[in-house]
Amino acid sequence: MPLDYYEDEDEKDSGSKNGRKDFDCPECNANNPLEEALADGQELLCNYCGCEFSVKAQDNGRFKFKEL
Repeated sequence: MPLDYYEDEDEKDSGSKNGRKDFDCPECNANNPLEEALADGQELLCNYCGCEFSVKAQDNGRFKFKEL
């Protein structure tokens, strides 16, 4: 029997579809939650390995991370 899709009402109202609020570190692959959605030119710090990155938005909606 297939599982039914469950949609959380709190998550639907939180604005999570407005942008990514996490990123996977290119160095250590750890998932890092963010308070704000990713934005072009933003500087990020991996909470696990300590690497710093600059965010660059691409035309296809994806993000590239450049180590600082």
